[in-house]
Amino acid sequence: MAKRRRIKKSVILVGAIILFFIVYFAAFMMMSKKEKKDENNSVKIESREDNRSLLKQLESKEKVYLSDQAVSDVRVDEQLLEELRYSFEDVSKIRTPGSYTSVYEGYSDDGLKFSTDLNVIRIYTVNKEEYYKIPVASKDEFKKILDKSIYTSFDFVRQYKTWKEVKISYNNDVKKLSRWKYDDLANTMASKRVVGKVQPERNKERCKYNFVIEIKADNYEAKIYTMGEDYVKIEAKNLSSYYEVHNGLYKYIKNEIFKI
Repeated sequence: MAKRRRIKKSVILVGAIILFFIVYFAAFMMMSKKEKKDENNSVKIESREDNRSLLKQLESKEKVYLSDQAVSDVRVDEQLLEELRYSFEDVSKIRTPGSYTSVYEGYSDDGLKFSTDLNVIRIYTVNKEEYYKIPVASKDEFKKILDKSIYTSFDFVRQYKTWKEVKISYNNDVKKLSRWKYDDLANTMASKRVVGKVQPERNKERCKYNFVIEIKADNYEAKIYTMGEDYVKIEAKNLSSYYEVHNGLYKYIKNEIFKI
């Protein structure tokens, strides 16, 4: 009798184990199907086609990078990007031109690309392209906006690995910065936003100490004017932009370079 009881207990135990695995695998299969369904739904959402024109898509991008024949991959500041968007208002869509060689190129953070020879703008993806004619009267202004977006970009001028020579002046006192201090100077350069000229110029008038940084780099020369602790003006290629900045740059020059 005891032997039968042991056999019965063994059968119950085996049955319980089998039932456990059946329930486990059933639950596993249900979860797998649910995850696959969610994944398929996610893919469908992400792959939803944008039916707007490529120009409208480009105008909606928040992160845009520019290159010319000398420098590459400069991120356009938000305010300067707004000027670039505004310049697109006068363009008109045309057929594919007979000849085209780009002078400026750009792309958004999600892969939409564009280029221009200053007569035509080409906007394209892997599967599609559009061409837009730039009015002759707008050509010079369009070039100015592109150059300004590249060469007066705060993030661009602080790329110290391209620097060849740096001088910082206060009145008639000029300091030539040692190469091993380039990264120290660059690390203090942190902008907040592009601003108009009125407040920076007023700030400069009220400040006792103002400095000028002259940078000679691989493919450009630039000057950065401190305008009090909180603003700078960047000049390059006869263009200029004003920025509100963190005061680390001003304090570094005043305390570390000139020790005043």
